[in-house]
This record gives sequence, structure tokens and C-alpha cells, in this order.
Amino acid sequence: MQDPETLVRPPRNTRDPLPLTIVLLTVTGGMLDAISFLGLGQVFVGMMTGNVVTFGFALGGAPLVTEPAPLLALTGFAAGVATTARVARRQQVAGCGRWFAAVLSLEFMLLLTAALLSAAPRAATGRHAVITVLAVTMGMRCAALRSLAVPELQATFALTGALIALLHDLCTGSAQPLRTVRRLGIIGATGTGAAAGAVALTHLGLGGALVTVALAVAALAVALQWRSAPAPAGAPSPVRGGCGG
Repeated sequence: MQDPETLVRPPRNTRDPLPLTIVLLTVTGGMLDAISFLGLGQVFVGMMTGNVVTFGFALGGAPLVTEPAPLLALTGFAAGVATTARVARRQQVAGCGRWFAAVLSLEFMLLLTAALLSAAPRAATGRHAVITVLAVTMGMRCAALRSLAVPELQATFALTGALIALLHDLCTGSAQPLRTVRRLGIIGATGTGAAAGAVALTHLGLGGALVTVALAVAALAVALQWRSAPAPAGAPSPVRGGCGG
């Protein structure tokens, strides 16, 4: 009897551009969290665990923790996830690189929108608008990543899970080379992105840092779209999986 997992997620070949794209995209996720935390008032637009804890501090009456930013980020992130998940379900996009490239193109436009909003006077409403747009963007990305079902790379939006899985497998002797490399890639990419985001914010300012991330995402979208183009008749496709609808 065929493993149910293989019915949902077809085997991927070595030419599949999605794994490398996801790891590189994780760098931009780390950048956005660094930019938001350092430049928008100690709020995360991708790592929702930190926002839940911060919001809990506010509910508990912790001094100086009264900002609505964590709640805005949580709400925007949830909206991005819900919207993208519904589209993914209708389109049956598991493993579809071209669909993911389209999501990244929309992300590029939203990042540019956030950069434009950040150029407005630094009133609280403008800052909250930037936080909300960025959180929606990251929610879209995370839902799209989940729909792709690339093995061991769902931890792009669950860094703690990647670290736990890595250490658990190493300590129990069940580690596999490919899984280990991918998990290390996710962890390293997140840290690298955070450092790059801090540098970009310091030298380019909030708007410039967001434009930098937007351009990086656009480059990944173009590369993924090109690599995921339909193969000529008789040639193997570099990306497997349905792109229905």
C-alpha cells in the first residue's frame, strides 16, 4: 500500500529550485524581523512567538509594554495566512514553484508599499500601518511555504522546531545528511538575515532597508519563475507537483 505522505507530496528531484529558494528566502525573513524589532518598536513581523509573549506582557501590566504593535502584527499575520491558505486550497498548488513565484511577486509589491509608508512622518499610525503590511506579507509567505510541502523546510517559519529536530536527531543518532544540512541552512540563514537586516537598517534607514529586502525577494521570484518554467516536450520538469486551476 502506498504511503499516504507520497500521495500528498510527490518525490522531488535534485534540480528542484524550491529548497535553495526557501533557504535564501529565510535570509530575508530574518532581515525583516531585525528591521521590525529594531526600527519599528520591538515587534516581530514574522516570528509570531515573540509577539504572543510581548502581548502577554502587556495583558499582565508589565511596565512600558502597552504598545498595540504586537496585536497588530498577530492580526495582520493571521489575515495573510488565512487568505493565502484559501487560495492555495482552491488552486491545488502543492509543490508548484510558479505559483510560489507569483506569491513572491505580490510580496515584493507589499514590501515596496511598506517602504513608501515608512517615508511618511513617523507618527504612530504610520508605524502601525507598516507593521500591519509587513505582517500580512509574512503571513502570506508562511502559508505559501506550508502549501509547498518541501521536506524539512517548513521550519522556515518555525525556527525553534528546526533547532529541536536537529538536536534531537543528532543526540538519538537518527540524523540524516540531507535533513541536517537543510535544518542547519534554515538556522544559519535566519541568523545571517538578522545580522544583514541590522546592518541595512543602520546604513540605509527603515525605507532603504525595506527596499533592499523587496529587491532580494523580487530577484528570488524571477529566478524561481525562470527555473520553474515548463520543460520542453520529452524533457523532465525541474519542479514536480500540481499547479491546478
